[in-house]
Amino acid sequence: MRETALVFGEGLNGIVTGGDSKRAPVILTHGAGQGMQSPLLAKTASRLGELGFVSLRFNFAYIDKKSAPSAGGKREQPDLVSAIEYMKQFGNPILVGKSFGARVCADVALRRHDIEGLVFYGMPLQGASPTAKPRDWSHLACIKPPVLFITGDKDKLCPLDRLAVVLATMSGDVTSEIVAGDHSFKPKSEDAAMLLCTNWIDQLAK
Repeated sequence: MRETALVFGEGLNGIVTGGDSKRAPVILTHGAGQGMQSPLLAKTASRLGELGFVSLRFNFAYIDKKSAPSAGGKREQPDLVSAIEYMKQFGNPILVGKSFGARVCADVALRRHDIEGLVFYGMPLQGASPTAKPRDWSHLACIKPPVLFITGDKDKLCPLDRLAVVLATMSGDVTSEIVAGDHSFKPKSEDAAMLLCTNWIDQLAK
């Protein structure tokens, strides 16, 4: 599968997988602790390329600066906007976010009308601490594009009972898939999560 490294926006590093395509482009955003070389994102990009999609995965600026992500992903939102503007040469994009990246994708999508769909790999509905309070996710009810949640059944950042409460507030085209595993779909469900994501995108973009 053809991969091309590039620099776009304000010095953001990314990798484009696949070539020219008439299908919707896909943008992949990483979790707080891993960059664009995350195995899950690399596998997702490769599979999307096999299905005829062109995708961009990239590092939020803090990764290459070796610093920490911002609270709630506010500083990372312009990075995603830059990625969207770059990929719009191929059409309106589908956004895929892993954990922290899912938060950023959701917030950016709320303010745009050119997002074709959203996939949330392990949406972090609460922090990792046992005493962490649930975050306010009422804004998800305002998301217009189709959405797919993929969640591990033992994900401590996205407890299934809390996810059910959030899903009940959303009235649009929303799908939820549960796989065995933790927040990163470990130990054995990373590939299953990837296939759920790419098959959903394949059907969405028919």
